[in-house]
Parts: sequence; C-alpha cells; structure tokens
Amino acid sequence: MRIKVELHREVMWFIRHEAGVTEVRAFYEQLWKVSADPVSLIEHSEAAHQPKKSRYMLRFFRFERCIAIFETNRARDRIRVRECQRLLPRDEGKQKPNVHP
Repeated sequence: MRIKVELHREVMWFIRHEAGVTEVRAFYEQLWKVSADPVSLIEHSEAAHQPKKSRYMLRFFRFERCIAIFETNRARDRIRVRECQRLLPRDEGKQKPNVHP
C-alpha cells in the first residue's frame, strides 16, 4: 500500500528553482522508494533528531548531493517532506582515509 506524500512549499521551490535535472530525477526516484510501503520507508531513509525543527523524530533520504527531511504520520499513512538541503562538498585532500594497519 503506497504512502501518501505531501511536499512543503519550500521543497517545491527547491525542486523547481535550485535543483538540476539529475537532482530532480534522483529526488523523485528516492521519494518513490520511500513511499512504496511502511517497510521501505524504514529501509530507504535514516533517522534525524532536530529539536529546533520538530519535537518528534524526523527522517531523511539522500539524493545526489542533497538530503530531503520529512516527518511521518503512520496513523494516516502519510509523509510530509519538509525541507531539502544541499550537502557540503567534502574536501578530499584534507580527509584521512579510513585504513587500518
């Protein structure tokens, strides 16, 4: 059973004005995976605790070099995407590789 999706107006603005074609495509692909059913919602997203934005636990999914933060209402089988953010590019030269001797 597919979960209903609501997009906040700031998310719609991000998708229409700031995101590129590949980012938009990746956003909707990930959103489709997350909203397939309650099990895939957990499999394709990660938990995020942001007390300044919500007193409830939020979730997010990654697409391209961005994340989409959303809240769930399992009683009504609904998610609401509240915000999209670009991730900062990592400086590959400064980060030490994760290699064990």
